[in-house]
Amino acid sequence: MAYITTTDLNTYLVAKGFVDDDLESSDLTRLLNTAIGEWEKLVGVTPFQAVSSLKVFDPRDIQADRRGYILDLSVPLSAAPTLVKSGVETGNVGQTMNQYDDWLLPDYSAPYNQLIFRTKPSFRLEITAPWGYMASASIGDLVNDAIYCLASARVVEENAGAQGNQTKIKTGLVEVTVDDPVPVLRKRAMEIAKMFILS
Repeated sequence: MAYITTTDLNTYLVAKGFVDDDLESSDLTRLLNTAIGEWEKLVGVTPFQAVSSLKVFDPRDIQADRRGYILDLSVPLSAAPTLVKSGVETGNVGQTMNQYDDWLLPDYSAPYNQLIFRTKPSFRLEITAPWGYMASASIGDLVNDAIYCLASARVVEENAGAQGNQTKIKTGLVEVTVDDPVPVLRKRAMEIAKMFILS
């Protein structure tokens, strides 16, 4: 599975009664991107959906401990790196480092927020890997439920801003209190996010 699409979001918003009619494609894209951005902030990992790319590190950031030389990663890896090179500089392609011989992953399952080197790499370390919390194929219903909640909360907030905040409506002599779903939606998304926060 992967993140929901704009079509999925539109179907959900209409079915749940958050909007009366189909939204414009640009509005759906904006809502979905905003919800994904909010999700990443709640979890504390950007990007959440892993993207393979090359990142460069300074070996001076590597610290020694009982396991070897540890590189703490600001963005986790959803899987093992496909290429690790050390000593890359102008005119020097560097040395390719091999898993198990030169570097290891921690003893827990992905996402990994460290790499362990057997010897300290030399100048300029390049790592090509899937950076992010998890691969798109691993994103399941729980994550998408949180994204639906965040997008729905945004729609309700925008509609309340356009129509005025109507939490109390007078109908003749009776005043009816309308429940605001935004706190419930955001709370649900936060509860889901807690399951994914890295310690």
